[in-house]
Amino acid sequence: MKNLLSLKPYLSRYKKNLLSGFFFIILTNLFAVIAPKYIGLAIDTMSRPFVLVEVLRDTGLYFLFALLSGYFLFLVRQNIIVASRHIEFDLKNDYYQHLQSLPRRFYNTTSTGELISRGTNDLNAIREFLGPGIMYSLNTLFRLVFALVAMVAISPKLTLFALLPAPILSYSVYKIGSSMQKRSKSIQESYAAITNLVQENLSGIRVVKSYTRESFEIERFASLNKEYYRKNLSLGKLQALFFAFLTSMTAFSLIPVVWVGGINVIEGSMTVGGIAEFIVYVSMLSWPIISIGWVTSIIQRAASAQVRLNEIFSIKPDISELKREYVDINSFPAALSFRNVRFHYPGHEKNPVLNNITLNIAAGSKVAIVGATGSGKTTLVNLIPRLYLPVEGSILLDGLNIQSIPITTLRELVGFVPQVNFLFSDTIAHNINWGSRDEEAESVIDASRIAMLHDDIEDFPDGFETMLGEKGINLSGGQKQRACIARAIAWKPRLLILDDALSAVDTDTEARIFEALLQKLPNTTILLISHRISTVKNCDRIVVLKEGAIVESGTHEELLQQKHLYAELYKQQLLEEEILSIA
Repeated sequence: MKNLLSLKPYLSRYKKNLLSGFFFIILTNLFAVIAPKYIGLAIDTMSRPFVLVEVLRDTGLYFLFALLSGYFLFLVRQNIIVASRHIEFDLKNDYYQHLQSLPRRFYNTTSTGELISRGTNDLNAIREFLGPGIMYSLNTLFRLVFALVAMVAISPKLTLFALLPAPILSYSVYKIGSSMQKRSKSIQESYAAITNLVQENLSGIRVVKSYTRESFEIERFASLNKEYYRKNLSLGKLQALFFAFLTSMTAFSLIPVVWVGGINVIEGSMTVGGIAEFIVYVSMLSWPIISIGWVTSIIQRAASAQVRLNEIFSIKPDISELKREYVDINSFPAALSFRNVRFHYPGHEKNPVLNNITLNIAAGSKVAIVGATGSGKTTLVNLIPRLYLPVEGSILLDGLNIQSIPITTLRELVGFVPQVNFLFSDTIAHNINWGSRDEEAESVIDASRIAMLHDDIEDFPDGFETMLGEKGINLSGGQKQRACIARAIAWKPRLLILDDALSAVDTDTEARIFEALLQKLPNTTILLISHRISTVKNCDRIVVLKEGAIVESGTHEELLQQKHLYAELYKQQLLEEEILSIA
């Protein structure tokens, strides 16, 4: 239960609705408890010579108070249930916003299905607690209090008999409630596992079909689904037992009431109307008592869900801000400096990826970074937009430590095309112009031309309005890469990072793209990672990495003259090209 206290700020936002609902709960129960009084009066009136007007008056007042009770119950729902929907809306927004702020390392170890489950199933459980849970808890409390006061006013002795099952009931709610929470948490974890499997399977459906593993995946899903079904069935059986037990306890409480009440009527210490009124009050307690089980289940599910959500909300972004400085993004020429930068991934302190990197890159220059797989090229450029932070050393952009530049401003300066291309299920135009500060269609066309994608798009039936499938499935590998390059160009960055972004295009197209970048973006600083020497040889400078350290730096001609690692890579690629031409 203490985990649900973290919802207090959300409850405070809608305290007006909640307080109004609280007030209307009092009124609905007050009128509900007053109404049976007139049932007793009507029965007593009919047990002696009576005037029809008196009976009609008593029955009319009963219906009036019953209607008032129903009307205020409607207002209760309009306030508390509506407030729960508002809080659900806020929670979903805050959850999604928090996910956007979390570091890359978080997503390296957390599955998408797990996050979807927490944002849907768990949030729904919390919404049920905030709406029906709170409403029925308060309704049960006031119904019990008001009904018990009315019962004591009729007969304290009968009230005592009616409450005989209460101790057993309280103990049962405590014991079964704890078991419900454990089973609810287990169910939510199973649901997350199913969601993750489905999301992963559908995203990789083409791989599944390529390897004809449909039957294997169906069996995996069936196994998880069976486990989910079994756990739900187990909880359902426990809830059914609980509700049956509560109903039985309510029924058993009527036996001594009718027995002792009947004796009192015979002795003349109670009227028939009085015992009838008392029985109505005992019956009124049936739903509150039964709802204890339902509310308990809702609270336990919500408590389990809140624990899982708190686990996400407790994770803080590891990209912190130093003292922020005002930055005009239009004034940045984008000169870049690495000063004794060292980096290792969490838990791998003894295996640094980058060692004492010192590098100065002039504004507007075109610099290539080459090296064998695992030499640290991608990690190096990931430090620039602060996807990771250096363990030691600093990175300066035009003399400013990048940690002193607001992260949103820093990333507005950088256009980044990563190794793994991603396109949205939207039109080609929207994908290229996604997030761009320039909404003009001309900028989309210009960017597509620089990326050598314009002619391909013109061949599509719908041109730039062509809808892409999931992750751009209806484009070739080279077209995906060029679409991502066009998107980065449309961003109009001061610093453009291409992380092996030309690997899926032929050498001729690659040369034309690079030439277009040099002509159209003369003042943009470009960092280019590539395994092809043909791609990087025309850069102003080439930096060679080996095991996280800079081992060579210079122009293509200078590095060939040094006859070290770069020259060996160049000779190897020339040999491979000759072999391919012969084949």
